[in-house]
Amino acid sequence: MKKIIQLVILIIVVGLLIISMSCSLFTSAVEGLFDGGFNLAPQISTNEIDFEITGIGTGMRGYDNFPSITLFVTPKTLAGELITGMQEPDFFDVIDDNGEARPITVTPRGAVATINKQADIVFVIDTTGSMSSQLTTMTNKAEAFADTISASDIDFRLGFVTFGDDIRKGTGERLAPTKVVADFKAAVGALIATGGGDGPENQIDAIDYARASAAGSNPAGSFQTDMAFTYRNTALLIFILITDIDYHTPASPGNVLSYYTTGVSNTVSQEIVKLNNDGISSYVVAPTAFESDYSDLADDTGADFFDIGSDFEGVIDSIGTAITTRGDYMITFMTNDFSEDELHEIRIAIHTSEGDAQDTAYYTSPAVVDYARAVEFYDAHIEEFLE
Repeated sequence: MKKIIQLVILIIVVGLLIISMSCSLFTSAVEGLFDGGFNLAPQISTNEIDFEITGIGTGMRGYDNFPSITLFVTPKTLAGELITGMQEPDFFDVIDDNGEARPITVTPRGAVATINKQADIVFVIDTTGSMSSQLTTMTNKAEAFADTISASDIDFRLGFVTFGDDIRKGTGERLAPTKVVADFKAAVGALIATGGGDGPENQIDAIDYARASAAGSNPAGSFQTDMAFTYRNTALLIFILITDIDYHTPASPGNVLSYYTTGVSNTVSQEIVKLNNDGISSYVVAPTAFESDYSDLADDTGADFFDIGSDFEGVIDSIGTAITTRGDYMITFMTNDFSEDELHEIRIAIHTSEGDAQDTAYYTSPAVVDYARAVEFYDAHIEEFLE
């Protein structure tokens, strides 16, 4: 009997040793991937091709798949020709801000295209007194925009918010995104210009109000919460800011303090990060005299700036291109940093027969992280990568 007990104990000990060794091997393999298993790409001092990160987020928008991060990139020759055949991960290096390379997957152009071509489009409209001479023209153009996009194959919804020094919430001053073009045209056509007077307005917080999924980003709250709707996760989300003046800032809130004791809540740089985190492109229609004020907002969110005196055909063409391509390559990688509400820098290096290049982008981790789910998602991805 004693020998049987000793044999059982021996079997248990051997089993535990095997399990421990297996775990150590798996852990070592994972650590090898992230701590020296890859040779980190050196900094590229001069780009030899035209390479740009055109978007960043997860699942096109939001962080449903965190800690999986998705980027969209476009590599072109210096002559402006798209570089094709880059679907293998070996062509790219993704290095996060803790100096570690990440396993990646690459989806090439074509597979990135949106099959259902969905778009939720929100106009962010300055309705102050100085816009009185522009507002009728702008609303007519918005109505024509609605007619044009309704004749396309885009599955769209159109809505708007309005602002001055305040984010305006009166009857008829905002419209949740709708598929009914007649409703949009009637609502936008009824807008009137009133108020203002101190020059700059509260454009950036108005954009944030349109973006926010819940109250907290600014004292006006959240468009989605107030109007009881949500943006579609499968749709491209596009804002079109229409204004005739530059914007107040947290450092210079002006008359915004008459409405919100906290003043302006978001700088342009802060809002760009939030828009990119949520996968939102923010087009700007304004006088060319203010293009330098708005160029970062448009360019850094993958959109464009248009002169307020032009028609909206250029906006429609740009949006159509964005909807049908969404970038030429989609790169997905994993981060092992699950910290909440933290700004991260990502560097991507690309290696082609035409030359090498790199670009950087930023994202902020979710304000609230489901840690158990994030670990589960992360571990599943790593196990799949090791197979």
